[in-house]
Amino acid sequence: MTKFDRRARIKYLSGIAMGIVRRCGDPCWIDRGGARSKILSVRYNEMRIELSHSIADDVRTLTVRFDGKTVLLVEWTPEAVTRTSYRLGAWEAALLRYDRTPALTGRIKAET
Repeated sequence: MTKFDRRARIKYLSGIAMGIVRRCGDPCWIDRGGARSKILSVRYNEMRIELSHSIADDVRTLTVRFDGKTVLLVEWTPEAVTRTSYRLGAWEAALLRYDRTPALTGRIKAET
C-alpha cells in the first residue's frame, strides 16, 4: 500500500467512524489535565469509537478500538492533521457492516 493509498483509506474509514459516532454518540464533558474536553463515545459489540474535542487547544481525536486494540487513530486541529495511526485488519469490514446496522444508523438508539 502506497502512502497515498494509506492516507485515502484512513480518510475513508475515519469518515465512516465519524458518521457513526456523530449519529449515536453519547456526549459527556471531562477535565483532562486541567483542560475541558467533550467526548462522544459509541460501544457496539467488539468495537468502540470515541471522538474527543479539547476546548483549550482545539485538538480533536478520533479513536477506533476493535477487540481492545487501537486500530485507527486520527488527531487534528483546524489547520491540519497532526497524527495518524492505522492497522489493517478485519475491523474494517466490521466498521462498514456497523455503518449499515439499524442500531447505528440513527433509526434505533444503540445500547451501550
